[in-house]
Amino acid sequence: MQPVLIVTRPAPDGARFAAQCGDMPVILSPLQRIVPIEANCTAHGAIFTSSNGVAQASRLGLTSGPAWCVGDRTAQLARDAGFDAVSAGGDVENLMALILATPPDVPVAHIRGNEARGDIGPRLRAAGINCSDCIAYLQTPLDLTPSAITAIRGAHPVIIPLFSPRAARLLSEQIALGDHVTLVAISPAVAELCKARTVIAQRPNGQAMLDTVRILSATM
Repeated sequence: MQPVLIVTRPAPDGARFAAQCGDMPVILSPLQRIVPIEANCTAHGAIFTSSNGVAQASRLGLTSGPAWCVGDRTAQLARDAGFDAVSAGGDVENLMALILATPPDVPVAHIRGNEARGDIGPRLRAAGINCSDCIAYLQTPLDLTPSAITAIRGAHPVIIPLFSPRAARLLSEQIALGDHVTLVAISPAVAELCKARTVIAQRPNGQAMLDTVRILSATM
């Protein structure tokens, strides 16, 4: 019995992820909406912990210079936008290690949303690095769609990938999850907040999440 995939990532990343999952039945039900806000960024380099930060950078007038990115896809998006980007190839701690290994010699900004993990800016400033926090967008919560609720409350197998601790919290606050639901967590930090059967991706990136979803789908 082929499971239903409920994708909770914000647009447009949610639709992109769903399109890569093959012919699985998919329900798009983002748990957050990305809302750009006014911000001032005078840095000469950027730190990106998501594709959303890259998307907002040009709007803020930052379109070139060095960029330190949490993962490979974010780094590629940054390069496409005009940055000289390097990838930490992992999570926030990998990103911190990358930056501290060769500290920036220009002012940098962590372009992020109002919700962020890892305290990157404060930790870099404590290490003597000129890093500002540029809050460029809000991550406003959204309710699960009626079709997602119906699937979760049904008996058919359901897979729900979760890409952040906040997504895990928002999901658990809205609905109880039965034994037919399997969560896919991008990291142990996300898995700690999951309140159902959970599988952790081998690496904290989108490709590993996709691979895990495909394996689960084939074995259910």
